[in-house]
Amino acid sequence: MARAIVGKPVVIISRYWREPARELSYVIRSLAGAASRHGEVTVLVPGEPARPLADGAFDVGFVGTGDDGDWPSPEVASWTSSVPRDATVVVDELNPALHALLARKCRGHRVYALSRCPDDLRHASSSDLQIVPSSSSAKGPLVGMHVPVNPLAATHRHNGFGFVDYLLVLSDRFGDHELPPDGAAWLTAGLHRANVVVVENAKASVWRGRALRGVISVDSRTDLWRLVAHARVCVDLGPGSFIARECVESLRYGTPIIVPEQAPAAAAHAVAGGGLTFDSMADLLHCAKRFDDPGFRSHLSQSGRTYADSTYGSPSTFVDRVHHALAAQS
Repeated sequence: MARAIVGKPVVIISRYWREPARELSYVIRSLAGAASRHGEVTVLVPGEPARPLADGAFDVGFVGTGDDGDWPSPEVASWTSSVPRDATVVVDELNPALHALLARKCRGHRVYALSRCPDDLRHASSSDLQIVPSSSSAKGPLVGMHVPVNPLAATHRHNGFGFVDYLLVLSDRFGDHELPPDGAAWLTAGLHRANVVVVENAKASVWRGRALRGVISVDSRTDLWRLVAHARVCVDLGPGSFIARECVESLRYGTPIIVPEQAPAAAAHAVAGGGLTFDSMADLLHCAKRFDDPGFRSHLSQSGRTYADSTYGSPSTFVDRVHHALAAQS
């Protein structure tokens, strides 16, 4: 449990807190940290341990589990004393099991959800928190995020490469593969003089003219940042649906993005001025060819960096937005 001097208490009820590979874990942990700057934060997760578990700045409480390992039924949940009467509740994903718990245990509390609440599961006093700017009237207050990057990554290219200005492709696949993902295959076939760098399974492979030219390891986040910072454009084939973290990091380095049109968060970043969207492989190739124009790339680089830095570059702005959103009266 993290404590501060002022502010309403906040209760974080998270299905994915302990699953760091999931984007929702990254988002809910960031939000909990920001909320703790203004008030007391309690974190509750599914599970059976008898005592809270220390996890960074927080003592994570467990509320029991249901038969399927999800949230327990309201009758057996062990969390009633953990939700102060004046607390604001934030959940990462609202599903039927958690909806039943909220209806019984959090009646009268203001509830915010990070994932979009279906109308049939919406709590009586609930709304969505907006992580990515959107024109949708159904969204709640914008809190954004703080997405940090290391500026030193832009001062020197990755040691494994002797070139820059490549097309960087972030794969949407897992495991080892002999051939590149479809998007990269189209790019190296259609732009046969370009270096296409594919990041997949903690490795970066270089393709040129449909031929594999080399493979290096990507051992750290800084390695990835170096690859992003020195690319002509970053093509994210599988961006996260809540924040599209790698897209934001790319924009903060001034590297434009090309993302699938149906990826909501990434497409919003592109529309905001940082890149282009595609809906087919032929469209992806067309978008990539536009970056042969240095003036076009420079324009998107500047507008994308301005957008990303103003929305995701300031930790104090993020803390203030979270405070104002969660302190609002129902």
